[in-house]
Amino acid sequence: MSTTPPPPGPYDAPAPRNDGYAAPAAPAAHDAPAAPAYVPPADNRPVRSNRLGLIAFVASLVAVVGGSIIAFIAGLQSAGVAQYAQQNGDTTGQIDPNTLPPGVEQSAILVGVLTVVAFAVYAIFGLWGFIQGIVAAIKRRGRGYGIAAIILAVLGGIVVSVALAIGAGIGLGSA
Repeated sequence: MSTTPPPPGPYDAPAPRNDGYAAPAAPAAHDAPAAPAYVPPADNRPVRSNRLGLIAFVASLVAVVGGSIIAFIAGLQSAGVAQYAQQNGDTTGQIDPNTLPPGVEQSAILVGVLTVVAFAVYAIFGLWGFIQGIVAAIKRRGRGYGIAAIILAVLGGIVVSVALAIGAGIGLGSA
C-alpha cells in the first residue's frame, strides 16, 4: 500500500547575493514626491459652425419624407392594377400585361415609375445625408445633427417601405 508524501514545507525567500548584484532597496513611500494631478489639455480650437451636420440632417429628412410621400402615392395608385392580379383563376398574383385594358396599362406604368422614383429619391438624399453625417460627426461640426442624420438615413428605408405598404392597403381598401 502506498502512502501519500508529506506536504511541502513553507517557501523560504532566497538568500541575498553577495556578488555586488543585489537589487537596490526601494525608497520609502513617504520620501517619494507626489505625482501631479492629471489636467486634460485645454481645447483652444475655435467653435465651429454646426452647419455641416444640419445640412446632413436636412438631406436625410428630405430623403425619408420625400420618399415616403411618393411611395404612399404609388401605393394608392396600385389599387387600380391590383384587381387584375387574380384574373382567369391565376393565384400567383402575376399580372399578364396582354390582358390589361389600355387605361390600366398606363396606371401600371405610373405605379412602377412612382415606386422607382420613391426609392431613388430616398437612396440619393439618404446616401448624401449618411455620408455627410459621418463627416460632420467626425469633424465635430454639428455632431448631434450628424448622428441623427446617420440614424435617419439608415432607418429611413423601413419608413419608405411602410409608407408604400400603407398606401397600397388604403388604396385596396377603398377600391
